[in-house]
Amino acid sequence: MFIAGKHGVGKTTLIREVVMPFRERAGGFYTEEIRDSNGLRGFRIKTFDGREGILAHKGMKSAVKLNKYGIDPVVLDTVGVAAVCAALREKDVVVIDEIGSIDIVSDSFRAVLMEVIRSPKKVLATVRLNAQPFTDEIKRMPDTAMLMLSRDKFTDVKQQVTGWIKL
Repeated sequence: MFIAGKHGVGKTTLIREVVMPFRERAGGFYTEEIRDSNGLRGFRIKTFDGREGILAHKGMKSAVKLNKYGIDPVVLDTVGVAAVCAALREKDVVVIDEIGSIDIVSDSFRAVLMEVIRSPKKVLATVRLNAQPFTDEIKRMPDTAMLMLSRDKFTDVKQQVTGWIKL
């Protein structure tokens, strides 16, 4: 099940709130914004088993850039990809927050994502709303349910996703 919506509608909040009660059955990662008095500064990746790292930050020195953010692909691979691989082996539900932004800089992330999607596991992921070849391919895959999230539909989508995880 994929959740799409505009920036700031609560995709990550929905993922956290739905998955936390089911952590024994679900694994993977979500992202959190890093903010200070100057606004959005970067993004932290967090796993459901407590690991985390700074994935992207303004001013981060990196050969990999996305807009004004330096990206640490090592953090994506050692924290995010590792959590997804562990969930694929050990859990019923694999959770990935935000396919189609920073994560597409990693070949290993794209490979494990395709492995997850082709697996019999339940997949709960947020996906970039704007068109992009990689995310558009994922959206077109068979047996892919896409839910559009907006602020006014948050409660309804949350209930639907919670019911889906319980099955």
